[in-house]
Amino acid sequence: MRIDWDEHGTPTITAEDDLDACRGFGHAQALAHATAVLELYGIARGRAAALWGEEFLDGDLQHARLGLEAAVETWWAAQEATTRQRLEAFCEGFNAACAEDPDLGGARREALPVTARDVVAHVFALFFGFARFWDQGLAFPTAGGEGLLGGGSSAWAVSAQRSRTGEALLMINPHIPWIGPYRMFEARTVSPGRRCHGATPIGFPWQSFARTPEVGWTHTVNPIPQLWVYELETDGDRYRLGEELVPVETCEHHVEVRGSETVTVTERRSVHGPVTTAPDGATVALRIAGVLHRSVTSALECWWQMSLAGSVRDLFAAQERWPLPMFNIVAADAAGSIGAAFCGATPHRPGGSFEDSRHRLPGHDRSLIWEELNPPQSLPRVIDPDCGWVQNVNETPWWFCDPPLDPADHPDGIAPPPDRIRDIRSPLSRARMAATERLGPEELLALKWDTRAHLADIVLDQLLAAVGTDRDLAEAVRTLRDWDRHAEAESRGYLLFHLWAHDHFPVGEVVMDDSRLTPAPEPGGLPTGLRVPEEAVESLRRSVATLTGWGLPLDAAYGEVARIGEVPDEAPASGGPTYFGLFKCLEIVPGQGTWPAIGGDSWICLVRFGAESQTASGLLLPGPASEPGRADTLAPTHRSAPQLFAAEELVVHSPW
Repeated sequence: MRIDWDEHGTPTITAEDDLDACRGFGHAQALAHATAVLELYGIARGRAAALWGEEFLDGDLQHARLGLEAAVETWWAAQEATTRQRLEAFCEGFNAACAEDPDLGGARREALPVTARDVVAHVFALFFGFARFWDQGLAFPTAGGEGLLGGGSSAWAVSAQRSRTGEALLMINPHIPWIGPYRMFEARTVSPGRRCHGATPIGFPWQSFARTPEVGWTHTVNPIPQLWVYELETDGDRYRLGEELVPVETCEHHVEVRGSETVTVTERRSVHGPVTTAPDGATVALRIAGVLHRSVTSALECWWQMSLAGSVRDLFAAQERWPLPMFNIVAADAAGSIGAAFCGATPHRPGGSFEDSRHRLPGHDRSLIWEELNPPQSLPRVIDPDCGWVQNVNETPWWFCDPPLDPADHPDGIAPPPDRIRDIRSPLSRARMAATERLGPEELLALKWDTRAHLADIVLDQLLAAVGTDRDLAEAVRTLRDWDRHAEAESRGYLLFHLWAHDHFPVGEVVMDDSRLTPAPEPGGLPTGLRVPEEAVESLRRSVATLTGWGLPLDAAYGEVARIGEVPDEAPASGGPTYFGLFKCLEIVPGQGTWPAIGGDSWICLVRFGAESQTASGLLLPGPASEPGRADTLAPTHRSAPQLFAAEELVVHSPW
C-alpha cells in the first residue's frame, strides 16, 4: 500500500486489495484528522467523560439516558462479515499511523486503539444526529449553534442527451458544518477492481460522496418522517396507554467522569421508545425510524457497493439491497444516464400525513404507534427523465424533475406535499435547469457560485415601503436600497440584510413557515411577499441597533467583516445561508468584531462523463486537515481552500 499526497493535501492510496485500500484510508485519515476522530469515537462510545472529564458529561448522560448503547450493539451485530473485515482494516491503518507518530491525536490519544465497533457507533451517532436535526424543539433543544441557519445541500445532474457537450454532468455539493462529526475527508483509493475518488465525514472508513470511472453520486438531506415524538400523560412512574396506566421501564446506568465522581442516571422507556424531558418540560417518548426502531444498519456496506456499480441503475439497486437510513441520491454515469432517488426509513402508515411527524402525538393512542417501514423500492426515484436533468436542494422529492413526480404513486406521508418546499432555492434551481435548451458545465458552475440573495427580490421592496418615512430607519433604507442584493465580498448592505433575515425568519423554516411569507399561488413556486410587513420593520429596527451596537457601519463591506479560514490562509467571505436563496453557501456567526465562517459548501465536485474519459474538478472546505500542524505538511505548496473558494476556483483532479 502506498499513499501519495497531492499539492492540495488529497491522498491517493494505491493498494494490493480492498482490505489494503481500507487500511490506507485509515492511515491517511489519521494523519489528517487523528485528534478530531478520536474525540468523536470517544463520544460515540458514551465514555468521553471517563476519558476527558466533565466537558463531555452531558453527551454521555444523554447516551445513557436514551439507552443508545443497546442501539449501537444492534447496529454492530447487524454488520456483514465482509463489512467488519474492511472496518477492521481501516482501524489497523488508523492505529498504525498513531503508533508511528506519538504526536498524532494529541490530548485524545486515550481513545486508542480504535475498533471496528467504534466506527459503527460513530456512524450510528451521525444518523441519530441527522434524525433529530429538524426536531424544532419537540423533544430536543434546537439543533445547530449560534449563527447556524440549518445548512442544506445542492445536487444537479444533466444527461448526455441534454448536455451541450454530449457528456453526462454531475455537481456534487453538500453543505454542512465544518466542525465536529460533519467535517469531511477527501481521498482517492485505487485497488484491483475498484477505483474511487470521494469525500466522507471524518471517522467514516470509506467514501460516501464519490465518483468512479463508471458512475458518480452525491447526497442531500431529505425531509423524511423519521423522528416521532409522543407526549405522555404520566402519573408518578406510570403513563397512560389506552385506558390503562402502564409502568415506565427503568434501568440505572453509571457514567464515569475523569477526575470526578461517577454519575448515576436512569434510562426510562415506554412502548414507544426512550423517554426524555423536552425543552418545555413535557415528558415525551421517541420513536426514530431506521435508527432506534426497525434499524436500517447497512449504510456502510451500501456506500461500498455503490462504488462498485457500473451504472445509475446498478447504484440504485445497491441502495435497495443495502438501504440507507436517510438521504437523497443524485447520480450520473459514463453511459450518459442520470437519476435521483429518495432513500430512507419511512414508517408504513396508510392514510397518514407527513405533518403528523412535525408535532407531538398523544402518547395514549396506540393507533399512532407505527410498526413497519415502507420497502426501499416503493420510494420515489427517477432515471433519465424526459427533461434531461434531475436536481435536489433538500426539498420534497416530487420536484426531482419536470414534470414533477406524483405522490399518489408512492406510500402515504413519506415526504412533504408538493406545495411544502423547504426554501426558495427549489423553484429557483428548477427554473435555471429549464431555462436553456442545452446545459453545460458553465451553467452548472454559474448556478453553484450564484451569490444573489434571492429572498431580497421577494421581500425587500415591500419591507422598504413599509418603513415609510421613519427617520430612525432612513439610513437603513438607503443602505438596503443601494445594496446590489448579492453576498459578494464587496457587497455593502448584505450584513444588515443578513441580520434582518436571521431575526425575522425562524431558523431553518423560512418558506415552510407561512406565518412570515405569503405562499406561492401554485405548488412549489416562489412565495410572493411578506405576510406582516409591520413585524418585518421591527426586525429591521432591532438589526440596525445590533449592527451599530457592534460599532459597524450599516454599509460595511461584507468581506471586510466576515472571513473564511484563519491567518495566513483566511479570505474575505462571499456567499451566505441557503435559506436566503443563495447557492454559494456560507454560514457565518455575526458578532462583535470579525464574523467567522463555520460551515457551508463542504465538498464541491463537478464531474464530466465524456465518451472517451472522465474529467473532474473539486474543492474541499475548510481544508485538507484539522490535525494541528498537519495542513502545511500534507500540502506544503497549496493555495488554501478559503482562498480558492473566494476566487471561485476548483482544483482539477488528476486522471485515473
